Amino acid sequence: MNYKHAYHAGNFADVVKHILLVQLLNQMGQKNKPFYVLDAYGGRGLYSLGSEEARKTGEAKGGIQALVKADVEKAPAAIKDYMEGIKQARFTYDKKVYPGSPWWIAHHVEKNPEAGVRGEAFEAKASEYDALNYQLHKLPIGIHHRNAFEGIAAVIPPKEKRGLIFLDPPYEQEHKDFTRLIDLLVHSYNKWPQGTYALWFPIKNIDAVELFYKKLKRTEMRRQLVCELNIYPKDIAVGLNGTGLLVINPPWQFDNQAREILRFLQPVLKVADAPDLTPDSATTVRWLVGE
Repeated sequence: MNYKHAYHAGNFADVVKHILLVQLLNQMGQKNKPFYVLDAYGGRGLYSLGSEEARKTGEAKGGIQALVKADVEKAPAAIKDYMEGIKQARFTYDKKVYPGSPWWIAHHVEKNPEAGVRGEAFEAKASEYDALNYQLHKLPIGIHHRNAFEGIAAVIPPKEKRGLIFLDPPYEQEHKDFTRLIDLLVHSYNKWPQGTYALWFPIKNIDAVELFYKKLKRTEMRRQLVCELNIYPKDIAVGLNGTGLLVINPPWQFDNQAREILRFLQPVLKVADAPDLTPDSATTVRWLVGE
């Protein structure tokens, strides 16, 4: 399988993932001390929702387009920040653009010039790297043609001593990828146990996800937080039931902030043809492993 994110840009998983990324960046910036941020799977950086790929799936309708239509006046701050970012991206580029994770990191660096935040992004696929480098070359983020498995080990621990490693892999072979990513996290954690690691993952094969959790529990990594939002019940076979984010060493009270974010987003992103799900049944924020 040759994964191409252009088909899925701006879908509900992107919306959840990027808002939680904004929350992480905002909380890490509260200490007013320099920190490092790496997007280990940068992709293209910017996507067009008017592209043939995006129009073919129409997934953005249930994601960013649904949120744009929603009333966010009483939304958590990270959602409001995210919506302001979307407005800026559309003003800067065009009204059909959707910014990927490297853009959100660069946007945070640009908004906080005195904070000493250093952002970088890796992309291993040559064509995606070329697009990423071309589209974001004017923004304050370093772009590197590099593989996450080799590159992360080379850049940690960073000189800033604080930082976030954000991983958003394509999951072309789900069971195998989960195992390889746990190995990558363990190796990185052993080298830099103080770092914050955020790994996005799809929720579609519940057996694979449960096995993923079991394997994570067997590691010696502490402070593992899992955040889930499901748009379909886990026992219904669809293409993508939900979206998850594993955060190792999250900032203080990130769990409470994430819970508020997911509970606000759940009714906005719910699917018309899915059984009714309550916020309690559709969203989960729990500690897989504690202190």
